Amino acid sequence: MPKQLSEHLSSNKLIFLSVLFFFSGATGLILQVVWMYRLGLVFGNAAYATSATLAAFFLGIALGGWYWGNNSARFKRPLAVYGLMEIGIAATALLWIPGLEFYKDHYASLLSLIGNNRSMLTFTKFIFSTSLLLLPTVLMGGTFPVLAQYIGKGQTKFASRATILYAVNTLGASSGAFIAGFLLIIEYGVSTTYTIAIIMALCIGILAIILDKRVAQSKEKTDAFSEPKKQSTAILSTELSHAQFILIAFSSGLLALSAETIWTRMFAQVLQNSVYSFSAILVVFLIALGVGGLLSHILVRVEFSKIPTLLTLLGLSAILVGFSPLIFGSLTNGLNYLASGTSWVSYLQSIFKLSFSVVFIPTVILGAIFPFLLKASPGINQEPGKFVGKLVLFNSLGGTLGPIISGFILLDQVGLWNTIKIIAILYGVVAIIIASTSVYKQKYIFLALPVIVVIGLLLTTNPPIVQLESNQKILDTWQSSDGVLTIVESGGNIQMRLDNFYTLGDSKSILVEQMQAHIPLLIHPNPKKTLFLGMGTGITGGASLSHKVEQVEIVELVTDVVPAAKQYFSPWANGLFKDKRVKIITDDARNFLLGTEKKFDVIVGDLFTPWHAGTGSLYTVEHFKQVKSQLPKGGIFAQWLPMYQLTPESFEIIAATFASVFPEVTLWRADFSSTGASIALVGQEAGAKLSEDVLKQNIVNVVGEKKDSIDHMATLFYLGNLKAIKNSLSGVVLNTDNRRSVEFKAPILSYKASVGQETFMVGKELEKLINTLYTNLPPSQDPYLSNLPPNEIKYVEVGLLFFQYQGLISEGKKQEASLIREKINILAPEFLKD
Repeated sequence: MPKQLSEHLSSNKLIFLSVLFFFSGATGLILQVVWMYRLGLVFGNAAYATSATLAAFFLGIALGGWYWGNNSARFKRPLAVYGLMEIGIAATALLWIPGLEFYKDHYASLLSLIGNNRSMLTFTKFIFSTSLLLLPTVLMGGTFPVLAQYIGKGQTKFASRATILYAVNTLGASSGAFIAGFLLIIEYGVSTTYTIAIIMALCIGILAIILDKRVAQSKEKTDAFSEPKKQSTAILSTELSHAQFILIAFSSGLLALSAETIWTRMFAQVLQNSVYSFSAILVVFLIALGVGGLLSHILVRVEFSKIPTLLTLLGLSAILVGFSPLIFGSLTNGLNYLASGTSWVSYLQSIFKLSFSVVFIPTVILGAIFPFLLKASPGINQEPGKFVGKLVLFNSLGGTLGPIISGFILLDQVGLWNTIKIIAILYGVVAIIIASTSVYKQKYIFLALPVIVVIGLLLTTNPPIVQLESNQKILDTWQSSDGVLTIVESGGNIQMRLDNFYTLGDSKSILVEQMQAHIPLLIHPNPKKTLFLGMGTGITGGASLSHKVEQVEIVELVTDVVPAAKQYFSPWANGLFKDKRVKIITDDARNFLLGTEKKFDVIVGDLFTPWHAGTGSLYTVEHFKQVKSQLPKGGIFAQWLPMYQLTPESFEIIAATFASVFPEVTLWRADFSSTGASIALVGQEAGAKLSEDVLKQNIVNVVGEKKDSIDHMATLFYLGNLKAIKNSLSGVVLNTDNRRSVEFKAPILSYKASVGQETFMVGKELEKLINTLYTNLPPSQDPYLSNLPPNEIKYVEVGLLFFQYQGLISEGKKQEASLIREKINILAPEFLKD
């Protein structure tokens, strides 16, 4: 075959392979997103469980690189093997589904064997996630070594071709992250997204096999990329030693994934922290890695010395990573909340702009290190596939350990900014080791840059971790993989914050937080065992101890919340941290429910921010069913809703989902605020009715003394029966694990509300809901209140009037407020005095 024609066919094949490998990267990332999504529901959204899943993924990639790389030279037709591997990924991904169901069915039994040993439980989750992901990830890890073997016949252009394949595969992964995070899951759900990814893998495999057959028919076979016969199949000798090669391959995976992990935590200090925010950061990171692959492709083609090039890349990585917090602080104007009060599109643009400004260039540089090793490899006589397999092995092992070390050890021990500084310093240390152990004549010149960088980073002052107003001061701070938790004092009010802007509770809200426990316990005839999903300040859980409970269990996701609440909120927590009836568990709420066989008379769900990544799972049909299964006959579940964070559409989705599980749903309030209302959906069994005797019996636990001579007025906090708005909920699509519409819609709706395109459930919108409940099903006709006498039912109307009264007072409409006051005095003369 003429040389020109052979080169033309080789070029066309490389383009076709690159397209296939691009879509292979997209497919792999979509599968990874779904795996993380589903395993988060089963293992819990706690950071330890997520990290175990991520580590299992990279471990499979590492093993796949090692196994398939070692065996790639045996394959006569590597391209056909690659096609079969993609088909194998599709097939083994299907096996993951029954495996996940098996875990869910047997988790409670597993937990009973392990007990309360959290370390053993995390290790067990890691083992199980590894077993679920092992087959498809081992196949994924082998795709690059097998293709390297295919294109590596004759090594003159091997590094150039391999870096192109790596770059397009990574860019494909970025497109997969974007498509999964912003399009597929929200539009079609998790199951359909997973099916699409499996079909994509299957098609890639079939196309690769077809291409291989066409090559065979043209007698081109695997020699399409051949060069003169005299070329050795060994990687060309360079100055880099084998030990140096392993060090750089391992450390580049370790430090790159560590940087991504910590940068994500850094961005959490100024973002809405929704699924979109984290998807945007991941997309930019992967794009930058892909561009880094293209940069390495250019460096491979240019006749630069290998060790100086690597030292330059390592030194620049140290500088750019180390000073990224300062750039971040400057661009966010001292950790301001990003794009507050703007449209949803503007917010997304701001995230991408900030991500590109802060992490893109550093990631391009550090992303060029790994693929550049395809050129700067040690002089060892190995087949291309085996060499690339070893490269994938050490790099992925580093990627396995990176998030664990940075996210759980360093964050806990030294905090966010110092962890970034350590990552940067380690890049410099690697450069120093390579330079000092090299035989390169001018190595001392290249030692100077990393040494100066390391010294400079050690002397650099960290930016602030929390933004404060002039009248605020930080009392204490905890930093971990769960986020940055701070205790802030302002004018005598003690506030607990997570990630700079999210308030978990404060001392001035004591009455509201107490009512979140009192309401459900007030209406239960004999609440002995109670469960709180979420603790916050501990004030709500502590209020339950005023009732005649025998056991109180509290599940809190954020580990640092427990010592913070104990240290700073004990005066308002009613002895919560000393009472022997109380058991506080650090765990994910869904994971805890999946693993317990206990029954609870009353279960209380905290105010979960609807747009937070992961919290949408606490408003799904599956979660509500799990809660219902933990209730005995007559049990009560109260899910509190932050109305000031919900739009009418979000509220309707949650309410309709709740009502699909609980046959009797009523609405109760914790306060009479029109701007920051907390409202509970209270679910009970069919035919449940409010008992006057129960209210009189339990009211003493709320007011502190028995008042037989007057009305208990408990129905002041009753808003109405959900049946009153059942028609408006009838066409609402429910929130499920497959389609977590709350989690995906709430971020968009909240930003629309901030610019007036939507409204939150406050003010007139909240009043509209309450009036609709009252009008469509008046208290006198409400079957839930049918056992109450008229003198008690009237307080539902008194509560409505008092809500209107408070709203008018806050608006300065005193004349209209006085008219409402007169109505209240007619209905309940003693109410306003009391």
